Amino acid sequence: MDSQKTNELYERFSHLYRERLAPLESSKMAWGFQCGDGWYNLIHKMSKRITNLLNDDESAPAIAEVSRNNDGTLYITVRNPTLAIADIVETAKEQSRIICETCGYSPAFLRHQDGPQKGHVACGRCARHNAGRPNNKAPKRKSQRRRASDIEVIKR
Repeated sequence: MDSQKTNELYERFSHLYRERLAPLESSKMAWGFQCGDGWYNLIHKMSKRITNLLNDDESAPAIAEVSRNNDGTLYITVRNPTLAIADIVETAKEQSRIICETCGYSPAFLRHQDGPQKGHVACGRCARHNAGRPNNKAPKRKSQRRRASDIEVIKR
């Protein structure tokens, strides 16, 4: 995810993402959000819902990792989750199945093709753009150069 969006989430939900300062052996949040910019709104809404349920004690839940799973969905690890928070996280994981990881457009679906979009959730527009396929337009016909006329017209 873009570093500006990552920092915005870190600042706005600092208590929830406090694991970003932990060593890499215990938390992977120091690497940031390992997913596309399209899931920013999904992660922001999930963080907002979780923050509404949090209390300010040491045993409060903290998010330890946010990344893209091998099956193309969002992968989230939470420390000390309650049932309500686990439900919110599971809902976000399920919603990531139909939201484009690149642009955030919904509906999108998992790509099972070879190439740069393999295993990513993408809408049709982003899949076409990243695949590098030309759009289905016919190529322009090259015009032939015209020969100069043998007669010159002079106006008086």
